[in-house]
Amino acid sequence: MESSIEKIIFKFFDNHASLSELDFLIQWISNEKNYLQYQEYIAINNLTNIALNNKDQEKIIQEINSRIISDKNKKIRKKNYKYFGVAAIAICFFSTIMFLDFLKNDTESLKIIDPSKISLTTSDGEIIDLENLDDQQTKINKNTLVNQNANTLYYKNDPTSKEIKYNELKVPYGKVFNIELSDGTLVYLNSGTTLRFPINFLQGLDREVFIEGEAFFEVTKSKLSQFKVTSNNTSVNVYGTKFNFKHFPEDNFSEVILTEGSLGVSKTSFENDEEIMIIKPGEKAKVLFDEDKIERSRVNAKLYTSWINGRVAFRNESLPNLIQKLERIYNVIIINNNNDITDKKFSATILYKEESINEVLSYLSQVYGLEYQILDNKILIK
Repeated sequence: MESSIEKIIFKFFDNHASLSELDFLIQWISNEKNYLQYQEYIAINNLTNIALNNKDQEKIIQEINSRIISDKNKKIRKKNYKYFGVAAIAICFFSTIMFLDFLKNDTESLKIIDPSKISLTTSDGEIIDLENLDDQQTKINKNTLVNQNANTLYYKNDPTSKEIKYNELKVPYGKVFNIELSDGTLVYLNSGTTLRFPINFLQGLDREVFIEGEAFFEVTKSKLSQFKVTSNNTSVNVYGTKFNFKHFPEDNFSEVILTEGSLGVSKTSFENDEEIMIIKPGEKAKVLFDEDKIERSRVNAKLYTSWINGRVAFRNESLPNLIQKLERIYNVIIINNNNDITDKKFSATILYKEESINEVLSYLSQVYGLEYQILDNKILIK
């Protein structure tokens, strides 16, 4: 079994699998041959207690699909949920039935995309593995070029375009990637990030992109249209600038760190411009979802942006936060079995393009006495 499949199965059992990983798993396990591999993995890894709760293939698929539905629902803010609860349950129920029926009748036609690969989904639904192209420089179409040496996707502006069409770029854990949008804006995408963006920006309309994860933007100035970055709960109005934007789905906040220029930050629930906070270079705006407010503070911007140059700095980081970041950077699973050090603070600087996870753990062991054991891509803190 491939290590990427093994990792997803393990995360599924540990309730840490992402939506994209669950989508991949439900397609993979629908194949009878793959299901036999799944059963073998269960037996080898002593997970029979979980296997007993999922006795057959259909029940496993139901379980995965229910988690997909649950995770997607968590991302949607529902102020009037009590009026729609019954309808939502009915929709989920019938969607599950239809989805399982589709899997039963059309499993072979599903295209399985390895979630450990950097991928591009085009406006017509085609999914392209950007790491498995024949040439170092590949034209996807007349206006799109992938340069694997530069780790960058380039878009050329098409002045004849009359409608907005979106592409979606996904960067998995353990990898980083860059994209130059059709207006010349450069975006550095960190591990575990998804960017949805127009193929072309139309004159007179906002240049709006949508993000989940973390990215550093170098925005091209334009007198004709404003650049806008939107996540689930945060909106950033950009006036020609450089900044870092972070919002991962498991977080209850967003962070924007400005390094150059000017921008305005707002919570998407705010309904007027009075709630837009303007920040200056060297400032951080932290949008708190649960409190309907934005906090502003002075920070050392280099600590938040050095990741684009392969350097990540941790300063007084709690162990849960440290684990979360190391999992994204190195695409590993870290399980903490030592509750005595959960509240301990850690500081370190790592060069993730040069240093392996083994070297990082060795340093933490020497400086902080961290005890650990490595089993394939799983790390147990003792």
